[in-house]
Amino acid sequence: MLGEIRGEVRFKEPLAFHTSLRCGGPADIFVLPQDVDDVRKALIFADKEKLPVHVLGGGNNVLVKDRGIRGMVVKLEGCLGRMEFHGEEVTIGGGAGLSTMIREAAALGLGGMECLVGIPATIGGALAMNAGGPDGAIGDFVSAVYFLHSDGTIGELKPAPGAFSYRSLNFPTGAILLG
Repeated sequence: MLGEIRGEVRFKEPLAFHTSLRCGGPADIFVLPQDVDDVRKALIFADKEKLPVHVLGGGNNVLVKDRGIRGMVVKLEGCLGRMEFHGEEVTIGGGAGLSTMIREAAALGLGGMECLVGIPATIGGALAMNAGGPDGAIGDFVSAVYFLHSDGTIGELKPAPGAFSYRSLNFPTGAILLG
């Protein structure tokens, strides 16, 4: 199954290469997927092999122990970076940069997300932790979130009140945010 992934699969990859703080030991299996299908294959493999899965976006503000991470790490930055504006709404992948989205929105004359400026995150990471500041959080702007279950199926969450709370999003355990 790992051999079917079109992106890169590395073993014992030092995570220091993938974090902004440049620290961290190796991941047993490190996957740089090309697309959602690669992410699906990685999740199905990990589920079948009973491996824990850890998702890494841009690696900002992440501390990894020197002994590394057991199981699989899937890095979404650079993958799932699609961004499409439709009037005042944007459809964006979880691997896209939050600052890139804000910059593109501003270039189109769209505002209101100023409370998110300066937060170093991918969209997936920002959604997972409901990134924000004193004047608002990303959850204030979301109409739908898509995620990949560990069995490879795609789910959708249309946030009801309470889905986003302080620094968290209530979505299925083991799922990966797609955008």
